[in-house]
Amino acid sequence: MNPRETLERSDALIAEGVRLFLQEHDIALSIGREHTEHTPLRYVRALRELTSGAGVDARSVLRTEFEEDGYDQMIVVKDIAFTSLCAHHLLPFIGAAHFAYLPDKRIVGLSKIARLIDVLSRRPQVQERLTQEVVNIFYSVVQPKGCALVMEANHLCMSIRGVRKTGALTKTIALMGIYRDDPSAKAEFLEVIK
Repeated sequence: MNPRETLERSDALIAEGVRLFLQEHDIALSIGREHTEHTPLRYVRALRELTSGAGVDARSVLRTEFEEDGYDQMIVVKDIAFTSLCAHHLLPFIGAAHFAYLPDKRIVGLSKIARLIDVLSRRPQVQERLTQEVVNIFYSVVQPKGCALVMEANHLCMSIRGVRKTGALTKTIALMGIYRDDPSAKAEFLEVIK
């Protein structure tokens, strides 16, 4: 069986499980079968898309670098939208990332920062780990003087179930190099992303 056939078979098995879940809870009956007939496969495809970063080498996103050509000031990319899945409930958390780095010898294309966040966020996980993982990988591959990241997200696992606190915003911060060691660099970053 080739990889495509294996994937299709896997999707069909998972979709059957979803179909049984819907059937067991009479969900199809309550909203109409025409709306739910293809829902199991749609769900599997959506889940596959939301976890598409699993198994991808995130470091490869940063392989295209350029000499910094004398630029030695902070580079900031704000409001990078991301969606991830809570590893505990497989429900989305959705937010924005604000990233900065101080180049040493190299810079990267700005889109590479967004792609790194995209690849890493497309895995089931917790926001704290995601935030730290982005700066760890960027710092080790690009080797800037420092990098910093603030991620803000609304977690559906907290707003639509459990404590049901709609609008609660979770912020996580990870700092490396100068942003961790120099309070004035950290303060400048936090001021810029306000």
